[in-house]
Amino acid sequence: MLQCILNVLLRERDIMSSRPIYLYGTILVLSFCAIFFVSLMYQGLPQRVPVGVVDMDDSYLSRTAIKQIEAMQGIEITNRYGSYHEARLAMQKGEIYGFIEFPEDLYVNVVNGLRPTVPVYYTEAYMVPGTLAYRNLLQIANVLNAGVRRTTMRAKGVPETSIMPTLQPITIDTHSICNPWSSYAIYLISIIWPGILSLCIIVMTVFTIGFELKQKTTHDLLEKAGGSIINALIGKLLPYFLIYLLMGFSFVVLAYRIFGFPLLGPTWVMLLNIAMLILASHAVGLFFIGLFPVLRDALSAASLYSVLALSMCGMTFPVEMMIAPMQGFAQIFPLRQYYLIYVKWAMLDCNFSDVYINLLGMCIFLFLPFLVLRRLKDAMVNLNYPTK
Repeated sequence: MLQCILNVLLRERDIMSSRPIYLYGTILVLSFCAIFFVSLMYQGLPQRVPVGVVDMDDSYLSRTAIKQIEAMQGIEITNRYGSYHEARLAMQKGEIYGFIEFPEDLYVNVVNGLRPTVPVYYTEAYMVPGTLAYRNLLQIANVLNAGVRRTTMRAKGVPETSIMPTLQPITIDTHSICNPWSSYAIYLISIIWPGILSLCIIVMTVFTIGFELKQKTTHDLLEKAGGSIINALIGKLLPYFLIYLLMGFSFVVLAYRIFGFPLLGPTWVMLLNIAMLILASHAVGLFFIGLFPVLRDALSAASLYSVLALSMCGMTFPVEMMIAPMQGFAQIFPLRQYYLIYVKWAMLDCNFSDVYINLLGMCIFLFLPFLVLRRLKDAMVNLNYPTK
């Protein structure tokens, strides 16, 4: 058995070196994505979101508010506009992501107690910068409002000890657990890269076996494997598994040891987690090529499945908030189980008893190829499936 597996492995080595697509699908794409996402989000959070100001009042109050905006870390005033229409046009062009408008007679109306309105505009066409612009501009408006009320109360002779309890009767002490830096790098890269890894594994597994069927070279593959499809699949997928395992372990070390992503549990659990994800993804790829032993059909189904995994794993939208059928549908993706193990172990420092059910869920995917193994072998032996 070992000799047959070795024969298939050496044969696959020659195949991998003959076409550049194997290099792209195993190393280059994953390396590029890792470098791209890390460099794109190296700050963790956008620091200087461009915003605008429309100051129709030009008073001490509005100038003080503008200085406070310029002192904030998350936003940067890139331009001042003479009217609302100019600022709105700039926002529609994508030059700024929000602006605040100080109306005429703002200071006079504040002094007279007329409660003027200070509008804040932001765009949701770009979710992250738009939300950041809105949050920071709204914070400035609230600070401005509190400052005006504080000045008014001082002028009325209210003691200083009574001003703050009146302005803020309840003090909110916020502690962001798991990701206190609000870093998008920690939030996104920890799942997006494993999702891309799973996608590459599933697609490459389908391609390597489907290409054999298309080229009608499966008889030679089975001959090298001694007629055993188990030997053929182990020898054929073993080099890919080892490459992906090396890439996955490198990601874990890079993310949690070099870049310092939060990891409350031991590192070996995340290594086991990503190893199980790789095995489960190989199993899913075998299931698709066995279910649809035609390269184009299997690739289409596998690609659709892999892309849906990024949306259904719970990273972008909580699975618990989905309708009941979709909550069950989300469990058919290995990335969902990987995500739950990551959250429970790396973020919340849960015990093994809390994640073993998800590890068992990963193991269930390993039985999928056995459901289509006979069908796949018939396709390899008979070669009675269309190749065009």
